[in-house]
Amino acid sequence: MEKIFAYVGNWSFEARPAKGKGISIFSYEPESGDLTLIETIRPDIAAGQLYLDEEKGILYAVNECGERRGEIGGGGYVLAFRIDPETGGLTQLSEVDSLLPEPSYLTMDAEKKYLLTCHCADLFHVTKLVRRPDGSFANEVLFDDTALVMFRIKEDGSIGEAADVYKTEGGYGTNPNCQVNVDPVTNHIQLVEVISRLHAVVASPSGRTFVACDKGMDKIYAFQIEDGKLKKTGEVSVEVKTFPRYAAFHPTLPIVYCNNEFDPTLNVLRYDDATGMLERIGHLSVVTRDYGLVDGKPVGAQDILVSPDGKSMYITLCGINEIVVFHLDEAGRPKLVQSVFSRGNLPRGIRLSPDGRFLLSGNMVSGDITLFERNADGTLRDTGKRFEAVSPSAIRFFTAR
Repeated sequence: MEKIFAYVGNWSFEARPAKGKGISIFSYEPESGDLTLIETIRPDIAAGQLYLDEEKGILYAVNECGERRGEIGGGGYVLAFRIDPETGGLTQLSEVDSLLPEPSYLTMDAEKKYLLTCHCADLFHVTKLVRRPDGSFANEVLFDDTALVMFRIKEDGSIGEAADVYKTEGGYGTNPNCQVNVDPVTNHIQLVEVISRLHAVVASPSGRTFVACDKGMDKIYAFQIEDGKLKKTGEVSVEVKTFPRYAAFHPTLPIVYCNNEFDPTLNVLRYDDATGMLERIGHLSVVTRDYGLVDGKPVGAQDILVSPDGKSMYITLCGINEIVVFHLDEAGRPKLVQSVFSRGNLPRGIRLSPDGRFLLSGNMVSGDITLFERNADGTLRDTGKRFEAVSPSAIRFFTAR
């Protein structure tokens, strides 16, 4: 008999307003969609994103922090866990420095030789006193580097050394579009077009092309791996102060969708898996009306996913706490067809159940997971079920056979 487990990464920089951190392990009942908590491990890590190698039974996680343990600065960590198929329990295989602050996403290449992580970076600066060549004195303002880092994966699934990095450049205060915003949820300073902030890196269905969202520079990049090295193959600039956040590929068409954290719009891009070329072919709203500012912040997106059949797309919206449903036509063009209340505060991560019958919404601030049944046309029906959680962000399912 199959056993299905749900792994939930809990994201929080501090205990408030969320309830904590770590990785929560649930058993999942496919007929009812019910979740039963088994345990929460590693409450010291901000596991905002997870990646599952289902074939090997390995779960990878980020620890999205900016400070190494016992040090000032130094960056975050990436971790690998082996899954026990009987109990769902996790045994840590490795934990390595991610090399930069706040690793924010994980993905792998097609051959599972490499693990890629990107970094959101700390938003603060350092002022250094310098002496010019002529002997006079001045100061220099420094920001964190931001990079896509590629780690080798060992035979047992553990994480090896960094094989390559690709640093993305920021404006560092020299761009006329530089602006400062404050996130009302976290109170973090949001610097627009000042530093590069890679918030997500996602692999195409073939595992050859990787799309990365830079919400600091309002850019979307494409990368490929050539001879064990990262190569940037495409770059698209989007509207200033929109913060491209997450990306989702169409399962069969050469299309990738990228949502925006500070603007209720969606970017539709075409890519070429052979060359890594990237171009924007569409830009549309994800809301039915203008909500203006909510708690001082524009309504924007959190998570995004495309159904395995390529017919539906789901995006969560913060501020108004909604899940919007799009139908995708044969050309991959989105049409907004439904908006439903998530029944929780800040729906940061969503996932379809393994059989596609249900959509689960991890509501980070309210600390719960709500369950929606999918109709035949991909629209959602609220089941009324709610499961107590910690600070749910990423949700991944593992079926033990």
